[in-house]
Amino acid sequence: MDHTKNRFKLLKSANFFLIIVLLTIVFFNFFDIILFKASRELSSIFFWFFNNIVNSIANILDPLYFGILLISILFLTSLLSNIIKEPNKKRLILERIECSELELKESIIYYKLIISHCIFSIIMTGIACHLLKYILGASRPKYFFLYNYERIDNFNLEHKINALPSGHTQASFTLAILFYLYSHRLLILVFLLASLIALSRIFMSMHFPSDLILGGYLGAIFPIIIYINIYKKKFIEIDVKKIIKIKTFCRFLWYKIYV
Repeated sequence: MDHTKNRFKLLKSANFFLIIVLLTIVFFNFFDIILFKASRELSSIFFWFFNNIVNSIANILDPLYFGILLISILFLTSLLSNIIKEPNKKRLILERIECSELELKESIIYYKLIISHCIFSIIMTGIACHLLKYILGASRPKYFFLYNYERIDNFNLEHKINALPSGHTQASFTLAILFYLYSHRLLILVFLLASLIALSRIFMSMHFPSDLILGGYLGAIFPIIIYINIYKKKFIEIDVKKIIKIKTFCRFLWYKIYV
């Protein structure tokens, strides 16, 4: 199966890339400072909401935690193939989850691909984001306004100063697009949460709007590029009719702990 079939056409287009680049440049030069200063005039309830509620959620959804969880699940899933080689354990597991051996084997391959793609996307998109931060060297609002840093200083080694693109925005949209790629539930909530995490970075004086534009695009497009170039062919080879549901597969993982 191809998870990108008839999907993400706009996101993958060269025209959309050019629009994002143009928007980033325009906001950087003409609107960033105006909008940031305007945000300072808003009610204190906005700052309380983004600092105490949204930022707390963002800390919980840290990609590092997701990465550790996914690596643990991938390791556990890799061990499952050993069960199939042991007749007694295999029979017990298959009876409990009510599926055939062929379905189990195909499902292990399928879910390992998903987990692998998610881990690789989180790592590679994060690396790309930090490389761009270093290359562009755009200063964060608090350093620009309070410490008189230049608005842009290419190849700036002071990593904590560099803001463009926004790492939190990139991370939140990477997780959101991965969720959208493999699931069709709660999509409005997922992307709303990603957008709120992005906006919180302005209210925390960590980013300008242009940082969010480029960060959101980077976070969304990289997992798709990785999928198309590395994982698409592997997924197409899988017979989706033989894949057990995610709940059943989670039960399989749970039983593995005790078998």
